[in-house]
Amino acid sequence: MPYGRAGAHWCLLGPGTDLRVTRYDIPVAVERLVAECDWPGIGEWADYYLNARATGEEALEAFGARDGRTGS
Repeated sequence: MPYGRAGAHWCLLGPGTDLRVTRYDIPVAVERLVAECDWPGIGEWADYYLNARATGEEALEAFGARDGRTGS
């Protein structure tokens, strides 16, 4: 689930690290999830997370408390 900007975020490991973002067709991904998943609310979930509507700051605030960090 990306935060701040849409796309598949990943890291290429080799000698060193290379952080990458791969773009993909988000509307098609949302449609496929809705068609293939029977989880209630999947359309809203997919729209929110695949379109990266949550910011990086919101993610840090939500998850930071779990490892001792606090919101800004």
